[in-house]
Amino acid sequence: MENHELANIFPMMSEEDIRALAVDIKNNGQQESIIVYEKKILDGRNRFKACQLAEVLPIYENYNGDDPLSFVISLNLKRRHLSESQKAMVAQSIANLVVGKPNRANLPDNVSLEDAAEMMNVSRRTTVTARKVVEEGQPELRQAVETGKVTVSAAKDLLNLPPEEQKYVASLNEIEIRQEVKKIRGTQGTGQNEWYTPKEFIDGVKEVFGSIDLDPASSDIANASIQADKFFTKDDNGLSKEWFGNVWLNPPYSQPEISQFIEKLIDSLEDISQAILLTHNYTDTKWFHKAQSGCAAICFTKGRVGFLSPEGQKAAPTQGQAFFYFGKNKEKFAEVFKKFGFVMVPDEV
Repeated sequence: MENHELANIFPMMSEEDIRALAVDIKNNGQQESIIVYEKKILDGRNRFKACQLAEVLPIYENYNGDDPLSFVISLNLKRRHLSESQKAMVAQSIANLVVGKPNRANLPDNVSLEDAAEMMNVSRRTTVTARKVVEEGQPELRQAVETGKVTVSAAKDLLNLPPEEQKYVASLNEIEIRQEVKKIRGTQGTGQNEWYTPKEFIDGVKEVFGSIDLDPASSDIANASIQADKFFTKDDNGLSKEWFGNVWLNPPYSQPEISQFIEKLIDSLEDISQAILLTHNYTDTKWFHKAQSGCAAICFTKGRVGFLSPEGQKAAPTQGQAFFYFGKNKEKFAEVFKKFGFVMVPDEV
């Protein structure tokens, strides 16, 4: 049976809790009816799913009241122990749900965020933050808030991360998420936006190349250690330039820039001698597979690269990294980079 839109303003129970409920229903029977309104489930989505798992025929009861929204809110607030952040997520859903639907007899006219917050007994400020998380964050981040893994204030800070990193952090446990949020908050207000590759990796690149002819995504500070013969800064717009020679590329990791730089690299392979690309190891992304399809070898690092700030402070990212090699000297690349991790040759695996 389909769920009513009002039922969906509250998150489902975890799969583990639903399985436990299914066992209880199997052993003791369904203790509470599933409430149906407009031929849809208004209350009891978890019981319905548990009955299916337990292979027990569900027991239904029709809702005959005139305020289904208040009915759903009242039941869930009584039976569920929700945090303020979880309540705020529900509140913003209530406000979203009824906007533009004033002609529905069973819905109030355009509930404001203030009124929705009051219904859920949560602050307006927290509800506004929840709305921001929903509108700007990745679905995985929203789910992490709804399940209580992360607060809305922490999720707001995580919005500063690229989409792929939001997804990764949301997949961590609660302690790990708090650690990542602490790192982010530690850099806020410092103006720090650039992180540089440590010297040992650049030395490895030079050992493979002999010398670096071009760094198309660099800065004056970065090139002080990289020492490329030619480099392009953000103001130069390396995407608009011709690439040549031995290319070292540590591109911006935000979208769409990372995809654009990798696309440019692949398109320039006939014009360059060889290239080494450094990225996070996001193997689920299109840009990662684009890079893998054109490279001769990949090194997956042991641990995370400790990128450096302009002041020399080390900060580890929230995931591991990968070096892609493009060119005809993959044996040399494998020989040099095996000390940093394990090397794979795509056409040999």
